Amino acid sequence: MISCIKGTLTHITDDYALVENGGVHYEILLPSALAERLKTNGKVGSAIEFKTIYYIEAGDRKSSHYPKLVGFTDSVDREFFSLFTQVSGMGVKKALKSLILPIRDIATAIETKDAGTLNRLPGVGGRLAEKIIAELNGKTTKFALARADQPLAKKDLKKSLGPIEQEAIEVLLQLQYKRQEAEDMVARAVKDSPKVTRVEDLISLMFRSEQKRRL
Repeated sequence: MISCIKGTLTHITDDYALVENGGVHYEILLPSALAERLKTNGKVGSAIEFKTIYYIEAGDRKSSHYPKLVGFTDSVDREFFSLFTQVSGMGVKKALKSLILPIRDIATAIETKDAGTLNRLPGVGGRLAEKIIAELNGKTTKFALARADQPLAKKDLKKSLGPIEQEAIEVLLQLQYKRQEAEDMVARAVKDSPKVTRVEDLISLMFRSEQKRRL
């Protein structure tokens, strides 16, 4: 069992990191928002410690099974994830994508039997939401008290945004905005004016919105 890896963060993508320790590079799966924060904070090339979960990914009948590592920078996050993936039907990869709310909010939904909130998590339909509550209610109280307020995973906006919104995000990226900043700006503009049909109009809306925010 590998429960912790310390080393140098040599590479990071949207969903995994490479950590070098003693000449060996370990590939560690990460939730997407955590990966983005590590990239944004310039952690590549720095020493890092991941609290890890070791599991075996099953292939199909003709494939071998592969050992995998999932990593977190906080032991509380790892503990919650380990408990969350014990629910039948909640696999590791599905769980990694589902954490678009802070852990305390997910735990609060479990403890208050709020299936509606759980149902909005990616990959969690009504039946799985009910399973999560049935199997974890009463076990996640301490996580509902956590002070951390950042989600571990990002929403997949490509599935929810149209071509105009995606084009506006690309424009902002060219202007040196960070992706999360760009996505937030577009989301605010679309919320205020959902019927916008041209990217130029959407850019203008974002400009006016940002001017108001700065006043």
